[in-house]
Amino acid sequence: IDIDRRNMFLRGADKHGRDAEKALDLRIRKTRRAIRSGLVAACRAKPYARVSVTDICKASMVSRTTFYDHYTDKDALLAEVVSFLLEDITPAIEEMWLGGGDGVAVSRHLADFYARNGHALTTLLSVHGDGDCDLGERLRQMCRSVFKRWAAGRIDDHVLPLASDIYASVVLTLIERGSAKPLTDEELAAIDRARELFIGSFGAQ
Repeated sequence: IDIDRRNMFLRGADKHGRDAEKALDLRIRKTRRAIRSGLVAACRAKPYARVSVTDICKASMVSRTTFYDHYTDKDALLAEVVSFLLEDITPAIEEMWLGGGDGVAVSRHLADFYARNGHALTTLLSVHGDGDCDLGERLRQMCRSVFKRWAAGRIDDHVLPLASDIYASVVLTLIERGSAKPLTDEELAAIDRARELFIGSFGAQ
């Protein structure tokens, strides 16, 4: 299968994300990265509802034909950007609760994530879309899921929904704070102490 046909297959099937890009050559991956960055830049200039494909193409410095070679519409592009951000942050959240690792090291990993993705996070957390397009809601769902996996056997089932909601809200607050302003070493240490207190309150081993 040639590059153009493979690219059109991805667009037509809405198969986006890192796994889908593994089979593509470097030139195509660079183009897709440029389009993703263009979406974030366009959303910083105006609300997502008013962002057009033309705006994204201008910010990305690609043609509309090139855009539509890769994405069916701006919602498919937004869903991919959201998925990439989730792929980057989920391992750190899982390690914090499921891996039993060094909490300060995990906090530093999160700080690095904020440093790399702060603009995208700050911008896209203000976009409230449907399903895969809503970064805030997908982050909340991910946090609830990780917490529930950790809490199995530690928290009574009737308390778990509230506890997972509280945890997700706290994490989202930290993500919003970390994306807007670099976290200091003192703040990172405070985050880890809060995590330890939370674990201790539920009798974690």
